[in-house]
Amino acid sequence: MVKGTDSPAVEIEIDGPSNEALHFRPLQRSIRGRFDMNRIGEPMARVAATKWPTPIPSQRLGIDANGNGYLIEPLHDIAHAPTREKIDKTGKALEPARQTFDNIDLCTWAFWLRRAVEGGLARVVSGKLPEVEGTPRMNFILHDPGPSQTDTLAEALNRQADAFNSLAAAIADLAKGRK
Repeated sequence: MVKGTDSPAVEIEIDGPSNEALHFRPLQRSIRGRFDMNRIGEPMARVAATKWPTPIPSQRLGIDANGNGYLIEPLHDIAHAPTREKIDKTGKALEPARQTFDNIDLCTWAFWLRRAVEGGLARVVSGKLPEVEGTPRMNFILHDPGPSQTDTLAEALNRQADAFNSLAAAIADLAKGRK
């Protein structure tokens, strides 16, 4: 649930001060941040900056007006064609231009987007960060392994014991009838 908005539309750009990526927990994956050689304080980075004079734009995360999540890869934009061509020559594959994630938990997405912005790893490029109402999901480890092997074996042994008890009762009934 997102408080105070009919339209939760917001978009953030990953842009930390040290070329960081963002691990976005609701998607369980890293989102590429802006990469600028001029932010690196090493002398050899200045040499590399001549090959990559313009920054590589970051991916953008957002929630659209319909409450769906999305991830945008701006390297598909015409404005970034020269950078995209250099990346293509290295053999690296690009993400699709836009990926949509339907049926997201708005409270959880709003919480983690806000946390990235407040932590200094991202900035809002459109819309406004919604206030979070409710309890966002914090744990994303899938922890439902189902019954253990011991439990499965115990169930099988119990079924076998029930079958033997039924068989023993049937044999006892037959023995009573013959006497």
